[in-house]
Amino acid sequence: MADAAYDAVIIGAGHNGMALATYLAKSGWDVAVFEARGEEGGGLATEEVTRPGFLHNLHANYHTLVGVCPVYDDLNLYDHGVKYVQPPVQMGAVFGDGTALTIHTDVDKTCASLARFSQKDADTFRRLYEEAKGFLDLLIRTLMYSPPIPLLDITKALSIWRVQDKSEFLSVHLRQMSVNDFLNQHFENDRIKAMLAFHAAVGGYCTDRKGLAVSFPLLVGKIDNWHVSIGGSHNLAHALWEACAHSGGRIFLQHGVEEIIIESGRATGVRLNDGSVVTARNLVASSVDIEQTFLRLVRDGLPREFTEKVENCTHMDWSFFTVHLALREAPHYRAAEFDPEIDQAWVLNIGYESLEDLNDHWQRIRRGQIPEPRLNCAVNSLYDPMDAPDGRYTGLIRHFAPYDLATGGPEAWDELKDGFARRCIDKWAQYAPNLSAAIIDWTPHTPLDISRRMVNMVRGDWMGGIIALDNLLTERPFPELSQYRTPFQGLYMCGATQHPHGFITFAPAYNALQAIAEDFGLERWWR
Repeated sequence: MADAAYDAVIIGAGHNGMALATYLAKSGWDVAVFEARGEEGGGLATEEVTRPGFLHNLHANYHTLVGVCPVYDDLNLYDHGVKYVQPPVQMGAVFGDGTALTIHTDVDKTCASLARFSQKDADTFRRLYEEAKGFLDLLIRTLMYSPPIPLLDITKALSIWRVQDKSEFLSVHLRQMSVNDFLNQHFENDRIKAMLAFHAAVGGYCTDRKGLAVSFPLLVGKIDNWHVSIGGSHNLAHALWEACAHSGGRIFLQHGVEEIIIESGRATGVRLNDGSVVTARNLVASSVDIEQTFLRLVRDGLPREFTEKVENCTHMDWSFFTVHLALREAPHYRAAEFDPEIDQAWVLNIGYESLEDLNDHWQRIRRGQIPEPRLNCAVNSLYDPMDAPDGRYTGLIRHFAPYDLATGGPEAWDELKDGFARRCIDKWAQYAPNLSAAIIDWTPHTPLDISRRMVNMVRGDWMGGIIALDNLLTERPFPELSQYRTPFQGLYMCGATQHPHGFITFAPAYNALQAIAEDFGLERWWR
């Protein structure tokens, strides 16, 4: 393209990059987004990878902050075509003895299901749920949709407020506890504990990692807020594109950035892969990972100490092995005789019956081993009439898995994926006997495939960095970058490597916007 100039240049057209671009365009700035791939949306990818007419979400499938995240309303995304369904049976677990547990949008139904396993735990869950819901707006705004403050400051504030006298579940001691510790302290039934831990794990939390209990009340507060994006997750990417365009922003696909231009300590623009130069009158914002940003795009001017911190960034120690299926009919579970509503559960825990099952899974992953199949399954077509031909269904299997295998490294996945996919399918079929005959086609997707397809997801890391106490809040990804500003004037970070993390939260972009608004005196028209 010809040389050009804009007020703001955004690197990467994922959901964070497009959201920040739209906010700035609605603020009157001339904004351009540059994306190396031929498709906008990043992890909001929906494709026909099995058979024509079957729409599979390759990365983002669960949208858990709909109705909570301010971006949807600020950017009028519903007016631009976003549609969601909140399944009434949010989650379920099927167990080897033919029983089942279900999580509903109706908390009374959830507690009735839990009570079949433990009345005491059902009562405890209700109290935890109601308390978490009462604090949810405060927790969301404080912990997600604001630039981060130190965990120590949060702990001191809770202590001064005498949180332990006012709350049964919030405590200054949560920073010393794992999710497992929290569950063992408050619950008694193994299967209920396993189901609640599974919910945290699907959200990216290793349940045995010390300190992560600090976030568990927040996770419980949104346990019934899982949404299906009608027409696939990429529909949200289309809406963002349209919102950006309607606000005056421009998105350039297949226009990769080769270099961030730094002059006298300030980011002044970017050089594209074709050699053209795009000047940034006000700022450059990167929504890609910190390794790309500072080890490849910024060519010089960084202190060695800073570069070493980027090089030592810790990524998630697990990723997803996925199988996408085209189905003639929906799975029907043996456990439906125990609880008929299990057949309508959107997200399924298949194989985790205790915290020990999860602990064993994490330990094997850290050794670079592929654990025995224990699955996170979903059938979007139960609630999305657009993602499969009439009378047909899409199926999704996800399995927590290592990126780097102890034998053969990441490349070993290319040889192992078909065989392991069959084992995962067989595991699902043990609980849903009609599944095998219902399969029209299937295709696997490995952690290595994720990193090949989405270079921003380093080592298959869809969260942009490990979820751990030393990588939360003002420690994410490290203190010098935690406030979305960088060592260079006019260069900002707005992607998943920033607080709070990846997933479809929009929070990195929203929080980067707050820093930019402060630095440039923007009128805060957003809520």
